[in-house]
Amino acid sequence: MAKVKTNLEREAVEDVAELERRLVEKEAENARLRKRIRLLEKALFGPRSERLLDNPGNQQIFTDLLREVDELNRELEEAEDDLKQARRKLPVQGRRKRRNLEALVPEGLREEVVELDIDPEEKVSLVTGEPLRRIREERVRKLAVKPAEYYWKVFVFPVWVDPADPSRGVITPAAPDFAIPGGTFDESFLAKVTVDKCAMHLPLYRQNERMKHQGIEVSRQTLSRLYIGAAKVLLPLYLRMKERILARRILFTDDTPVRLQVRGERKTVTGRMWVYIGGGHGPPFRVFEFTRDRCKNRPKEFLGEYKGYIHADAYKGYEDLFETDGIHECACWMHVRRKYVEAEDAPQELRRAVLRTIRWIFRYDTFARRHPTGGDDLILRVRREKIAPLIDWLFARTTQALAEGEVLPRSAFAAAIGYMHNRGKALRTFLNHPRLMPDNGESERAIRPLAIGRKNWLFAGSKSGGEATGILLSLIQSCRAAGIDPLVYLEDTLRRINGHPAKRLDELLPTKDWRPAENYYG
Repeated sequence: MAKVKTNLEREAVEDVAELERRLVEKEAENARLRKRIRLLEKALFGPRSERLLDNPGNQQIFTDLLREVDELNRELEEAEDDLKQARRKLPVQGRRKRRNLEALVPEGLREEVVELDIDPEEKVSLVTGEPLRRIREERVRKLAVKPAEYYWKVFVFPVWVDPADPSRGVITPAAPDFAIPGGTFDESFLAKVTVDKCAMHLPLYRQNERMKHQGIEVSRQTLSRLYIGAAKVLLPLYLRMKERILARRILFTDDTPVRLQVRGERKTVTGRMWVYIGGGHGPPFRVFEFTRDRCKNRPKEFLGEYKGYIHADAYKGYEDLFETDGIHECACWMHVRRKYVEAEDAPQELRRAVLRTIRWIFRYDTFARRHPTGGDDLILRVRREKIAPLIDWLFARTTQALAEGEVLPRSAFAAAIGYMHNRGKALRTFLNHPRLMPDNGESERAIRPLAIGRKNWLFAGSKSGGEATGILLSLIQSCRAAGIDPLVYLEDTLRRINGHPAKRLDELLPTKDWRPAENYYG
């Protein structure tokens, strides 16, 4: 029995070794393909001095090289599929290990050293009675944490008088521009409450329980009042961000349901949280708006006199909006793809061909937008010469499939075809503008954190609470998009905004140019 077990173990080791060898070969082959693709792309679109094409107008050579890039990309795609299959077969213990904890935390963390030692009576030799000699020490590092520290910040206002001139009365320094004048909570406390709810998805009742564990008794009603109060203080920044994104000619928008508690009744109704993101050049502002319903007038009320392009989903409430002069619809290829992925009742070869074509639409567009030396001209050229024919093929092939009976009229695949054909013009809008995108993923990604937080805090306790969440989410998610720590930003902004000149409000917006103040009380 032991011999059989030994043979099985030996065979398992040999199988793992063979899989690892195949992985190395596949990775080397993929690296070779990627290098070849980079060289061809450089020949086509690199600096003029490094291009292989002496005459950029030579369309035949350009087409031949693009065709070779396509073929290599297909070959690379097949090789990567093989590589994924090989990795799935590889036993868990044979896979590459994750980085250790040392590599996952920032450098310079404070260290607290805990000295451990043996008892003094054990530090002598049992033979000679002489002291033991310390030859080295061994260290074990563990990541530790201390709960947040609550403390009193005491502001001292000296009171002065002029003995020689009593008419001057008492003289005291001016009070700082507190976010909530007369309040007993520091701006750091307000910032912590808002970030914990909007960024860390921690409801106010859980924050209340956490504070109780540290002996701090702050009621949920007080936390809610502070939360809404902080939003009111920051409202001018929210309105300025809205003004800035509406000044652009490209917007992304999406919405998600949020339950709203009805005052005086033990029930909730479905409200909505909308997100609007400015496209093109400019800071990555995300502006959220809470409404009591999904009425089609809500986007119109937010947009006002806006003219330009809007990336949106297929919500019928947008139809009136897109019939307005000067507003152009940009439909989402990501939604189209999702419809075809979910439609499994079609001939598999047709379904695979459609999904493969949509994948190439995204691959070509990503290549053109990310090319280091391409620019707008390259984006438009790739869309015109490579992506537009793919879209034309998709519409022609799906029309043929319906006409020839390949797809059942009442099938999910037929519904996906109908969804795509009903938005034929809007799905092509991005082809003629380099700053437009083929999908509405920007707004879907922006609204995802709200969907996660909603599972924790369940509902908005009031309309003012929902509106406050919209304001605070706008600032916090814009901070994240700009690479700014939301907690540092909100504490700084709450300390400064009441005393900041209105005409210099842009200095406080969450952009890459924002910097915290060096001193607040000097």
